[in-house]
Amino acid sequence: MKVSVKKLIAMGLCVVLTVGTLTGCGGNEKAGSDKGSSANKEGESKSAEKKTFEDLGGMDIIIGDWYTEADTLADRTDEFGKKQNQYWEEIQKQYNFTIKRDAVYSYTDAKKDYVNSVMANNPKFQLYYLYQEFVSEPLMKGLMYDLSTLPEFNFDEEKWNPTVKELMSIGNGIWGMSPENEPRGGIFYNKRLFKEAGINEEEPYELQASGEWTWDKFEEYCKKLTKDTDGDGKTDQYAMASFSKYYLPMCAANNNATFVSRNKDGKYENAITTSEFKNAMNWGVDLIKKGYIQPKPENAAWDWYKAAFRDGESAMQTAEVYEISAFADMEDDWGFVMFPYNQDTEGATNKTTPNDNIVVMPSCFDADTAEKIAFAYDLYTEPVEGYTPEEQVLEKYYTQFRDDRAVDETISMMLQQEHKSTSYLPMISEIDYGDFCYSVYAMATTPAKKIEELSTKWGSQIDKVNKNYGKFAQEHTK
Repeated sequence: MKVSVKKLIAMGLCVVLTVGTLTGCGGNEKAGSDKGSSANKEGESKSAEKKTFEDLGGMDIIIGDWYTEADTLADRTDEFGKKQNQYWEEIQKQYNFTIKRDAVYSYTDAKKDYVNSVMANNPKFQLYYLYQEFVSEPLMKGLMYDLSTLPEFNFDEEKWNPTVKELMSIGNGIWGMSPENEPRGGIFYNKRLFKEAGINEEEPYELQASGEWTWDKFEEYCKKLTKDTDGDGKTDQYAMASFSKYYLPMCAANNNATFVSRNKDGKYENAITTSEFKNAMNWGVDLIKKGYIQPKPENAAWDWYKAAFRDGESAMQTAEVYEISAFADMEDDWGFVMFPYNQDTEGATNKTTPNDNIVVMPSCFDADTAEKIAFAYDLYTEPVEGYTPEEQVLEKYYTQFRDDRAVDETISMMLQQEHKSTSYLPMISEIDYGDFCYSVYAMATTPAKKIEELSTKWGSQIDKVNKNYGKFAQEHTK
């Protein structure tokens, strides 16, 4: 996809402003039940008419997360950066508020900080980014505002992530949102090692574009890329290294399978007993058995595979896009494509597995405060003039990747709904991918044995969550 600026300075995500403290939760009207039920009972369209405030009275809004770096936007001179910065300055001046996104808590403390502060009726921030696996507990405790009751939001607009909307729609409410359509897992590959193996370094892109980036083609590559380079009888160059919790879920997604699914009634289901899942796991493990996938070194950290790829020990790695910084200074050139799919499965295509960060609002804000926050955030998340929401996502990746094809073709593909495999497992806080992946990837057990072992355990946990979600949905359906 052609965009207006091909090479950009890394995008900052917030505006440096002097930020005070918004008054904590309070007031007579709270989210979730009374306000939301009334609107839904009357059948009102909450997207039909947005509410406008002329003056927010100097309100200070902090959007809290654990990863946003210090602001660099003010120093940017590129077209996109200048337009974004100018727009944010204008809306804050016009409507008399400040807004800032900042890393204000750690990843490990995110859920605890949110739950404790909202239960104490004193949230530290006005909006919070929570990783998907952290939302279930605070949601069931009624600690999230029903965003569907806020006329300032129209979640049918293109800027809002539809996957997050679907995940967070329970009963008549919408309890979380995301203005970010995040590209996630794919395959990084070393162009030098590909060339040395007799593979055209651009061929993965060509195969992806033609729909021929398949399991069969991937295995053909694996055979060529796995080598004993020094003749000592031991493999010292592997086709791929990966974290087990990335690799095996990607195998599943690219065979139209998943770990946990959601049926038409909104109930979660244990999906590891399906034939598609079993076949995907058997294929993934078979590549390990054949010696194509680098085993995790003893006592290595969970992210050991990054160094393996960076140092040329593996020709490919399955990884999340955000991990790109680990080899920004890598000597060898590299590309990025989606994970291959099973050409023998009807309807299969290259898919990624989004596990989106979700923006939530504390439930204890009164209606007036919530609407003001929503009004400001809706303005803040508007696309920059002249850029579509997709182009705006792409813009920030051009300087991070080594070639534009990775952005124009692969990242662009990942943003399309047909190339996403929605992950529901993180909505079940009592289970984890690692329950299955760790031992299977390490060849400590077989997929069949692990499926049998987990079926009852996972089934009971999913039934428990379904009961809780069902009760919650009933309470918020009028």
